[in-house]
Amino acid sequence: MFEKVQVIDNHKMILVSKRAIFGFIGALLFLTTALMTFFFVADFDYILGRKDLAMKVGQTTISMSELKKIQKISGIKARQATEQGFASEFLNTLLLAEGARQLELDRKPEFTKKIADFDNALKNAGDDETMAKAVYLLEEMASAARAAATDINIPDADATGSIPPEYQPPVKLHLKTILLKNAEDVARLLAEQASGTAFAQLNASWSESLYKGVGGDIGWKSAQDFPQNVFDGFLKQPLNTVIEGFTDKDGIHLFAVCSKPEKDPAHSDKVIRERLLREAKRKRLMQYMIELRNQIYFWVNPSLQIKRQVETRPGHDDSSGSH
Repeated sequence: MFEKVQVIDNHKMILVSKRAIFGFIGALLFLTTALMTFFFVADFDYILGRKDLAMKVGQTTISMSELKKIQKISGIKARQATEQGFASEFLNTLLLAEGARQLELDRKPEFTKKIADFDNALKNAGDDETMAKAVYLLEEMASAARAAATDINIPDADATGSIPPEYQPPVKLHLKTILLKNAEDVARLLAEQASGTAFAQLNASWSESLYKGVGGDIGWKSAQDFPQNVFDGFLKQPLNTVIEGFTDKDGIHLFAVCSKPEKDPAHSDKVIRERLLREAKRKRLMQYMIELRNQIYFWVNPSLQIKRQVETRPGHDDSSGSH
């Protein structure tokens, strides 16, 4: 198969038969096919010891059996949840607990005291009690991280005692409308109003609006429902006074303010502040969870992952559950 031959300047070469060359190529092809088949059918979760692993977050590892125990001791709501649903919630708890470690919240005196109290109380405890302690401490750390991430304030009241305008909800007025085709009709309608004619009669006699049949009532509206600066004119007018609003291809739109919202400024500002604070905290927590998912390595057993119905972005695979 192989033959050494002497060539110029005492250099030696090995001659290889065609059969040997084709045999070598065949062996490579066979080996390649075998490896491809192995990688295709192999259960790597089993090979890597992950078959019985529920999730790994940072340095915390939870087995499938441990996750079931944790779900069982976590209350009625947890027990009623699906295995996938509970795993998703517990993953968030573990991520937040890792966030607390990053912030060194677990080194604060109040937290180390809780650990010491548990250690003293559970010196002779069994596995279930020990696991309950571990879960409780994880939840405490997650709660501390959540509180730290959402420690925000809404701007204080301005000099008038009110929340700054940019944080106020839009002002709304209850309006009625009359639609006329020309300026002459507008002048005559306003003259009738000045003589004491009620809005209902003016609407019935003059309006060409689609709202004529409901007394011209268009409900509660804000500035964004009208062309610029039109709504400001409504705010300055007495109730039930017809004024000209704006003109478009349909004609001249007249309006009357039926009522304005009555509110207790102190109560309203308190409600608004609480609503804004809840929304700001919700958004900040969502952003913090995204940051944790990008910073912390985690892996979730595919059997515990909730199947998403939404389509993922091209080149982005959400099925792995790991970073």
